[in-house]
Amino acid sequence: MPSKSVLIIGGGISGMTTGIYLLKHGYSVQILEKNGMPGGACIGWERQGCYIDGCIHWLVGTNTDSQYYKMWRDIHALEEDTEVYFQDDFSVFEFPDGVKLTMWADIDRFRQELIDLSPEDEKEIVKFCKYIKRFRRIEGPVDRPVDLMGLGRLLKIGLTMAGDYYWVNKFSKVDCEEYGKKHFKNKYIQYFFANFMAPGYNLMSMLYMLAHVMNHDGGIPIGGSRAMSERIANYYRELGGSIRCGATVKRIVIENDRAVGAELADGSIINADWVVSSVATEHCLKQLLGGKYKVKKMDTRYADVDTYPIYTMTIVVMKSTADLTDYPLGLHAIMDKAVEMDKGYLGFALRNYSYDPSLKTPDGCSIMQAQIVGGDDMYFWWKGRKEDGTYKAEKRRVARDVIDVIERRYPELRGKLEAIDVVTPCTYERYLNTRHGSFQGFVHTANGKALMQRGVIDGLKGFILSGQCIFQSGGLPPAVITGKFAAQRICKADKIKFRTAVSGLRAKVPETQPV
Repeated sequence: MPSKSVLIIGGGISGMTTGIYLLKHGYSVQILEKNGMPGGACIGWERQGCYIDGCIHWLVGTNTDSQYYKMWRDIHALEEDTEVYFQDDFSVFEFPDGVKLTMWADIDRFRQELIDLSPEDEKEIVKFCKYIKRFRRIEGPVDRPVDLMGLGRLLKIGLTMAGDYYWVNKFSKVDCEEYGKKHFKNKYIQYFFANFMAPGYNLMSMLYMLAHVMNHDGGIPIGGSRAMSERIANYYRELGGSIRCGATVKRIVIENDRAVGAELADGSIINADWVVSSVATEHCLKQLLGGKYKVKKMDTRYADVDTYPIYTMTIVVMKSTADLTDYPLGLHAIMDKAVEMDKGYLGFALRNYSYDPSLKTPDGCSIMQAQIVGGDDMYFWWKGRKEDGTYKAEKRRVARDVIDVIERRYPELRGKLEAIDVVTPCTYERYLNTRHGSFQGFVHTANGKALMQRGVIDGLKGFILSGQCIFQSGGLPPAVITGKFAAQRICKADKIKFRTAVSGLRAKVPETQPV
């Protein structure tokens, strides 16, 4: 009996994950990727001979005891010999008056840092760190979707996590900024709670994030995002899968409420037994499916931007001739002069990549990125610049202003920074087809409900949604999880026993990866 064919739209982490698991179960798989290389949001590019990393700030699953680590190994995102960098000073806040607050990756050191900064808040600091310790023990099952679990498994999970659900539910309804204002007197600690996560996040999300970091589960693979995507793509190809880059999908072909293939921009049609979309969900529902099929969970979020906001970034990428090895990898700098876009931005993150020798520039310099987080308003401001013809000029102006405020704040960098690229929400929109240029999913707010869309669409057969956009908050772990879940649903429908431990070829990454 010939193997069934699967067509995957989108060659990001989720799409390649689905493909790998299905290839291991005997399916014939082809991925259609509109860009020139696979990887989706997990990618890097070059400007002036310099590599710019576009994704991984830290990766859940770099601790070998983590259940996420097994998934990264399954798809060869991480190999046995992949070097991982762990930073001790995970995030450093520097205020204009010289006060510094360091979020150490060690919970005891972090607790003492906060107490030294604000002795009057010691009681609440100790309590907050106990919450982090509790969340260090919480790791929900990600081996299969809940609706595909048997009764015995569900009962076991319920018994082992019953106490955890109380805390997850409790802190899901608490806003980070409001928590800081209510429980802490110190203005710097209040600022930390308001700005460590993107605006609007609930405390549960923050606690999960801190718990992973302090479980030594927030490292960065050496070589960057593009190298990780290349390892995955190489393994996928060795298993027999094909990736067709530069293939823009115009629409999903539907016959009698069943997906049977995809039509490309050039008019050609590729047929398949199954179609999986791992592209941005809104783009899929409204463009590729023409708005004919509704997903209530998604439509509710698109309509309520206050409860379910997205965030995006403007990034100024700079080459630095200065030695950045003594600078924190993640520096939240609060400036004394705002950078003006849709509004004035006083605080932004400075990330330097001197920790990774493989990311040095050809002339031995380091790359620094100034990342300014915004939301819908930032997107529409940049969109307006596209429409009135001032987009390129504004990119140059923002780059100049960013360098100016950095040099005012850090005089030792004066004359040592050169802007080599500016990334805007319009860049993400063009490359990823995401909602308003977002690069992750919806912000999990205190008033919003958690998002775990199953990937199936009522009334449409032979089709599965995957990708970070159908999972709360998004990011790389949800991408690999939903990719695996999509493969499991297809195997379930075709009555094929899904096995996670399936032998396959070991990927060997060549020096140059063909696209």
